[in-house]
Amino acid sequence: MIILDNLRAEPDLKQVYSRMGFKAGKAGIPDSMLALVDEAVQHGRELLKPTGCYDYRPIRMIPPHRIELDKAFSIESEKVFRWMEGCVGLYLCAVTIGPELDREVVRLSNSGEVTRAFLLNAYGAEAAEALMARLNRVIVNSIKKQRMEATKRYSPGYGDWEIAAQRDLLGTLGAEKIGIRLTEKYIMIPEKSVSAIIGVRDRQEWA
Repeated sequence: MIILDNLRAEPDLKQVYSRMGFKAGKAGIPDSMLALVDEAVQHGRELLKPTGCYDYRPIRMIPPHRIELDKAFSIESEKVFRWMEGCVGLYLCAVTIGPELDREVVRLSNSGEVTRAFLLNAYGAEAAEALMARLNRVIVNSIKKQRMEATKRYSPGYGDWEIAAQRDLLGTLGAEKIGIRLTEKYIMIPEKSVSAIIGVRDRQEWA
């Protein structure tokens, strides 16, 4: 497994504002909220402790919809099977912005600062997505250097791939080494964490 502690997690502020409820971007933020929004963005940046990890595993595609990872686990999903058509392996990956932002959201909520908590939480959610997008680019660039082709990423809980698959994915990856654990209901802790798989296929075979 490769661990990356130097990933950037700066989200697109347009996406941040949209998640905060301001669909028109910063121009749509009321004057009375501007200071709170800017505060949430700045505070969020200060609380980020981004890290990510990934690992490659060869696979066997077994019709009609089973994917076996070498001596690890298997995926039973018709949609994932179609998504990974032609693939010879998968990259397992996970990222987290760390626990500090989640803790601050809880502290603000408990102290009655509901609006500040909501805005900070929205920033953190987008930061986690931005962090996974960054790791995705790192992996795709590595795949391209091998003259292979990458699929778009796919995560447990999408389509017919059960959320319970998080346990196998994160366990096989060893995501606990970057501080990610699962609750009994398969929620990742820290909550601002993202996991996924990325397929690898031969360009000529897929052409």
